[in-house]
Amino acid sequence: MAGALNIVYGVIVAVVAIGGYAYVLTQSDDGTGKETRWSDWGTIAAVALFVVGLLWTTVL
Repeated sequence: MAGALNIVYGVIVAVVAIGGYAYVLTQSDDGTGKETRWSDWGTIAAVALFVVGLLWTTVL
């Protein structure tokens, strides 16, 4: 039971971390006049991969 709760907790933390980072990055203004850039989505994907990797190695 405790192992299942650790997995659920880790997934929730990962979703909040990735979602929060994506929100901040897409809402920030870099002065280019464009809204969301492809590099933003690449950065979000890299952070998501990193956070999922951390979750994989620590919880599973």
